[in-house]
Amino acid sequence: MHIRKARPTDNFDARAVVRKSLASFGLVADFDTLDAAIGAIGQPGSPNEIELVADIAGKVVGCLVIQRRSAACAKLFGFHVDAAMQGRGIGRALLSEAIAAAAKRSFTELQLETCGGMDAAIHLYESFGWKRGADPLPGSGGDRFYSLALMDQASVETGERALAKC
Repeated sequence: MHIRKARPTDNFDARAVVRKSLASFGLVADFDTLDAAIGAIGQPGSPNEIELVADIAGKVVGCLVIQRRSAACAKLFGFHVDAAMQGRGIGRALLSEAIAAAAKRSFTELQLETCGGMDAAIHLYESFGWKRGADPLPGSGGDRFYSLALMDQASVETGERALAKC
């Protein structure tokens, strides 16, 4: 398995992973609105700051994107792993790489919204230290909000946590 930056040729496959993943929860992907961030993966002019895919033998089996919200805050979107490939550490590796990439860009907080029925994803987020916050407003696409405080460069040197307001 290889975690790498998304390329334009990954867009079709990443969308397929998301469609299949959401369908397993009875949801339909909408790349024009709620899922627009992941719909733009690998595309020129994408609004995403970070775009990653998990690749096994040239096949995209997972994806995620991160968009900047403010100087220090970003939001994770479209984190999905092909259902047939789950349980192999792909999601953990993808999320770990995304968090490291966000920290390198000096973000001090990551946020995400997810659905309560996505138990494996929630367990993974919580194992990384994501904290649940106030639930998002209806219509946002998720019913749970999580945030993760990242170490900024100064904090890495002193060992302190830094959390910026988004």
